[in-house]
Amino acid sequence: MKRLKILMVAAEMAPLVKVGGLGDVMGSLPRALAARGHDVRVLIPAYSSRLSKQARPLARARGFKGRLLAYKNGHGAVPVWMVETAALLRREGRPYLNRSGKPWADNPVQFSHLSRMAADIAGGALGLDWEPDLVHCNDWHTGLVPVWMRMNGCERPTVFTIHNLSYQGRFPPEILARLGLPDDLHDPEALEFHGDVAFIKGGLVFADRLTTVSPGYAREIQTPLFGAGLDGLLRSRSDKLTGILNGIDTEAWNPVTDPSLSHHYDGTDLNETRKAKQAEQDRLRRRLGLIVQRKPGRPLLAWVGRLAEQKGTDLLLAALPALMENDLDVVVLGDGEPAVSRALKAAAHRWPGRVAFKQGFDEALAHQVYAASDMLLMPSRFEPCGLAQLCAMRYGTIPVVSPVGGLLDTVIDVGVDPKRGNGFQMEAVNSEKLLNAVDRALASWQSPDDWRQIIANAMAQSSSFGWGERVLAYESLYRQTLESYLGEHHRAMISLPVNSESWTAVDDARG
Repeated sequence: MKRLKILMVAAEMAPLVKVGGLGDVMGSLPRALAARGHDVRVLIPAYSSRLSKQARPLARARGFKGRLLAYKNGHGAVPVWMVETAALLRREGRPYLNRSGKPWADNPVQFSHLSRMAADIAGGALGLDWEPDLVHCNDWHTGLVPVWMRMNGCERPTVFTIHNLSYQGRFPPEILARLGLPDDLHDPEALEFHGDVAFIKGGLVFADRLTTVSPGYAREIQTPLFGAGLDGLLRSRSDKLTGILNGIDTEAWNPVTDPSLSHHYDGTDLNETRKAKQAEQDRLRRRLGLIVQRKPGRPLLAWVGRLAEQKGTDLLLAALPALMENDLDVVVLGDGEPAVSRALKAAAHRWPGRVAFKQGFDEALAHQVYAASDMLLMPSRFEPCGLAQLCAMRYGTIPVVSPVGGLLDTVIDVGVDPKRGNGFQMEAVNSEKLLNAVDRALASWQSPDDWRQIIANAMAQSSSFGWGERVLAYESLYRQTLESYLGEHHRAMISLPVNSESWTAVDDARG
């Protein structure tokens, strides 16, 4: 395939700014594409002066007060560009929520600025010496990219990836005037959604191709149960929708070389692997105040991730009393809903030495938790892909998961396929089924031979969790998108239901 110039636009990119899996993907997929020879640029917001000070100016923004910056260090072989406004700098590294845990009031304005900057880059409006062949947008924060591109007459194809359909960027319809977009976009065939304006619909309606982060989730979001009210629209565009599993950076997540670990292992000698994991577990137990056993005899169950209803935190809390009747301990690393954090702090107080809760997210500690634990709990109500189960299996920690989305695509139940099984699936998404799945896992843990085989399966299969095959799938998608777009080059551009002559850009002095 010929070398492509790709502009990737997102609200996060690890390690510069990360809230969840979107940041991880944007930190690794662009590098994987660059390693294949493609010319990739990533555009993100500059959420703090710390980032801004490490960048040099490239151009002034058009239509709003701001600048396009180039991060001096880049990200490996991938140049990183940033949108700087005064309001973004005041966020001091908090992308979405203020100190009170509420969404920033100007989120629609700032993410529209991000989208507009992307459209101007794509259309060559900023006088740069680089223009993309294709623009790849991610989640609702970039949903207006295809809208701004079409409003500006920019003839470049777009791909829009849904990382989580439940986050839709919904705002009152008055936001259109504030952004300098025509009221005609408040239409069911455009951005209107239950009376609001939904930024995500900009991507879903107007992007040339849609992707999501697992084949299972691509199927699920076309159903009323998982479609978040957008299933009809997604079914109508099913011929443009593709599910491509996320990958992880297998160099960063590598128990052989991980600098966060004191004991390294590769899974080839399973006795040595268990000894190394036990040593890491003893170390973690001491660090978090859990009981340290003189002889290995208590499995450690882990939870790593956002504390949110989507992730099934209420199921974990409901199951904890019954879990504590077993000879096991639990460690939770994550942040999110305040009520869940309070409940977990209370659980750690109720079961001292057996339940540990570390609020916030510590990347190095996450690596140690994955290496030290025996099982990872992921009872998600829905899971577009899930990265935690991939990281856990890489470290020989066995996932116990709900049968949804990417979890269903990546976790093979031991009871269904004993020879290839790498984890345990719940029969349904409730606390009782979570306990049943944990009971099955504990039964296997009690049999060293069985448990070693499951670890061997998980670690062997984890070598395919990188971006190798996934990058080929994206390349194929990009090729199809470009061929289809160029094949229809002489058609009129896809029409927006607006009178473009009535549209006037607004210089938003609020920045």
